[in-house]
Amino acid sequence: MLQVGLCDDEPVLLDTLEEKVRRCFSENLIFAEIQAFTGGQNLLYEAEDGKRFDLLLLDIEMPGMDGLELASRLRQLLPDALLIFITSHVEFALDAYELSTFRYIPKNNMDGRLEHALLDAAAAIQLQQSQSYIISNQNRLERIPLKNLLYIQHVEKNSLLVTDLPAPENTGKSGGAEHTEFKVRKTLQEIYEELNPDDFLFIDRGFIVNLSHVMSVKAGGCILRDGTRLPVSQARMPVLKEHLLSFWKQHI
Repeated sequence: MLQVGLCDDEPVLLDTLEEKVRRCFSENLIFAEIQAFTGGQNLLYEAEDGKRFDLLLLDIEMPGMDGLELASRLRQLLPDALLIFITSHVEFALDAYELSTFRYIPKNNMDGRLEHALLDAAAAIQLQQSQSYIISNQNRLERIPLKNLLYIQHVEKNSLLVTDLPAPENTGKSGGAEHTEFKVRKTLQEIYEELNPDDFLFIDRGFIVNLSHVMSVKAGGCILRDGTRLPVSQARMPVLKEHLLSFWKQHI
């Protein structure tokens, strides 16, 4: 389900926008939870409290914190969220695009462009989320972008997913770099079966590596781009070299 946030300081315009967004998603069978805010500070509070938004539709000209400042602060909390600016002031377009804006829609052309922007955003988010590993159990629901997943390690009865994601808590040290770790009560084989075998490889009984992070292979180990060294078993070394060479040819 998409998590969508709307923000406009004019209640009538906000209600109209919310109605259009709900109708578009409903008619196209896209499930979305939509929250509307008349002030940027309330939206920011939600994000600071850990609320995830996949898509944000913001007015630019608002009293106090304008949409550009709000978007800049939200970017720090929600780096993967897509931004759509809806405004009467086209002169802000350049500033908006510097914030990696997904779309910029003039209010006088909202009917002509909003639906296309929403459907394009939904498709982009779906693709983005399909390229993630989801941790889901009774106590937690987390999404880890595969591009940030460095390796998975077997630890006792758990698997430890080691990422380069920043986090205020649960940060460990390995290979001289800061890593954020996620513990999952699954075997390495179970996790491997949920990943793309073209991008991930067993390099040892206790390790799966993301090939996109491997920079070199040397005597009994492989070196990741952040300097982390992982062990590679003698039996898996030729397999790693073969897969890595193929991966590099396809992606470099």
